[in-house]
Amino acid sequence: MRGLLTSAIAGTACFAAIDAPAWSQAGPAAEAASEAETRNGLSVFSKAYFDQFSPVTALDMVQRIPGFSVSNGDTSRRGLGDSFGNVLINGSRPSNKSLSLDTLLQRIPTGDVERLELIQEAQPEYNMRGHARLVNIILAPGAGNSGSWDARLLHSAAGRLGPRAILAYATVQGPVELTFGLDASSSGNRVRRRRSLRDAGGALLEIQRDNDQRQYREAIPTVSLNWRIDDRSSLRVDLQGNVWDWHRSQTSFIDEPAGTGVAPLRYEQNETSNHGHSYQGMVTYGRDLNDAVSIQTMGLVNREMWDDGPEAYETYDPVAGYLGAIIVSATGETEETAFRQTLAWTANARHTFEFGGEMALNARDTGLELFEDDGTLVTEIILPVANTRVEETRGEIFANHTWTVSDRLSIESGLRYEFSEIVQSGDFEQSRSFAYPKPSVTMNWRQDDQNRVRVTASRDVDQLDFGKFASAIDIADNNATIGNPDYVPQRTWTLEAEWERRFGEDGSVSLQVGHDWIEDLDGWVPVVTTDGVFDAPGNIGDGTNLRVTANLTTPLDGIGLSNAVIDVFAEWYNTRVEDPLTGEDTPFSGTREWELGLDFRQTFPAHQLAWGWDYHWVTDGEVFRAQERRLHGNTDGDLDLYVETTRWGGVTTRLGVDGVLNNGDDRERVFFAGSRAAGVVDAIEHRNENTGATWYLRVRGTF
Repeated sequence: MRGLLTSAIAGTACFAAIDAPAWSQAGPAAEAASEAETRNGLSVFSKAYFDQFSPVTALDMVQRIPGFSVSNGDTSRRGLGDSFGNVLINGSRPSNKSLSLDTLLQRIPTGDVERLELIQEAQPEYNMRGHARLVNIILAPGAGNSGSWDARLLHSAAGRLGPRAILAYATVQGPVELTFGLDASSSGNRVRRRRSLRDAGGALLEIQRDNDQRQYREAIPTVSLNWRIDDRSSLRVDLQGNVWDWHRSQTSFIDEPAGTGVAPLRYEQNETSNHGHSYQGMVTYGRDLNDAVSIQTMGLVNREMWDDGPEAYETYDPVAGYLGAIIVSATGETEETAFRQTLAWTANARHTFEFGGEMALNARDTGLELFEDDGTLVTEIILPVANTRVEETRGEIFANHTWTVSDRLSIESGLRYEFSEIVQSGDFEQSRSFAYPKPSVTMNWRQDDQNRVRVTASRDVDQLDFGKFASAIDIADNNATIGNPDYVPQRTWTLEAEWERRFGEDGSVSLQVGHDWIEDLDGWVPVVTTDGVFDAPGNIGDGTNLRVTANLTTPLDGIGLSNAVIDVFAEWYNTRVEDPLTGEDTPFSGTREWELGLDFRQTFPAHQLAWGWDYHWVTDGEVFRAQERRLHGNTDGDLDLYVETTRWGGVTTRLGVDGVLNNGDDRERVFFAGSRAAGVVDAIEHRNENTGATWYLRVRGTF
């Protein structure tokens, strides 16, 4: 079924791409011809262009720009240098690590938007910051004193109801705008798992059935202040909090073969709880010193704390009763404080420069306790590197240059030099220093208003994941990971080329080809201790990644579907690294060779109705560890359906179902007797995990 469905949908999408420029003269594109205009690398979309999509907020509008996807930058990295998004508001970046673009854009009602601009190449007044495209939201004069709301009710396959409410309101008092927001939700679902364990010869050893009940609650309040101090300076302050509580109750029944049927072997039970909170604050001050020079100062404070457990994984015999338990407790705290200073200089109409530096102090405390209860005595199990603190002092200096060579050609170049010192204390004590240059150059060439080419060469250095410095344990999978204080950052040289063609008013197609040369690839390395062989995160050698990405947005009037648009995303990866255990070339652990995404929407303006679906599918992926190999399957992919209307009360009402084809995710674990390199299979486990389909009712509006 998976192959037939994928082939059918992909075939429809490919057929839609044929003669797409001719189609763009029909349907909504023709009607909106006066609502979108492309010139000199800038596409302007008037507010009327988006009427066919019935948008409620600016986020709805941005998501319907052909060939564009919202990106927050890499906010998972420490510091501020990689966390700049690809959306501007009135020419300035509103997003930062304190607030996501989705949160900010959901706050802006469509009534406050005048038009949107798609910036497709580097221009002197805009810093692309590594993004291929930017969207600039131009607000209408007098915008503000308005709000938006979003109410949702989810119904899971387990029969549970989960409400969610999002509320935002902005008020303007002279040069000061204050925005308040709240996102609160409660959800619960059930995960069903079916496992089988067989020996190397295929004989069935065990059958396991899991019933995993979950409950999650979260509240995220936000406050923002935007103050236009005078004509040359501004101040922005963003604050966000987060409080969450997560609970799981799992029961497992394990049976063994008995004659023509099965017999109870054991019973397992687990109660898991996790709670925590975080807060973030960011201040951004900007000032134009004169018409050519401006400065920007940014400061960030981020703190997060969480507590897991104690979690008891209890085992019972069908006759004898309680056999024992493994008890796990974990705590953690992260700290991030960053300061960034930049100076931008427009030397002339063709050359702009940016200089600056950044300092950051980061830390993570990790605590892990493991106990064994045999029914009589509780004994602590000692894991290496279980309780540790990692502190990092990190700095960066940078210089960027944008050169507008001609009306059709521009070149962006930059050099970042990063240096850091990492100190680890607790169960393991060590201090290390790193320093890496990170150059980059991008050429943008516009053949005409429809076709453009972008070529990039760059070097990137991953940040060390502090979580990999400490040990972790997964009782459900009977797997322990040893912390590795000695692994080093993965470094990547990238050469990438992209061609994009825009057709009509709402059509776009792009093809991107990239090649990565990776040094010290992140992976899993074996660690031998007196207690056995364990996995640890580590560097497994050098690897390569050849990737091809295609995107298509096109109307479907050519096949008789009026007012319909489909977005197609397809990506292929060819990754190779020498397996440190077997010496054979293998794919990177966890990568998927193929990925496909489809997003379809059709509107019926006369009836104020719309319907749509989206589909996501990936091929199987492998994970290679010291004593096992895992194969992850995606079964039939993820299909979501919805229908919505704007005819009641001036609000947008949507009824939808997620996970229509949810037959679960498959996983196979092949266990080896000793090292995986020896190739001696000990046992094979198969698992299917399924949450079922989720229905929802969503109502959104503005005030």
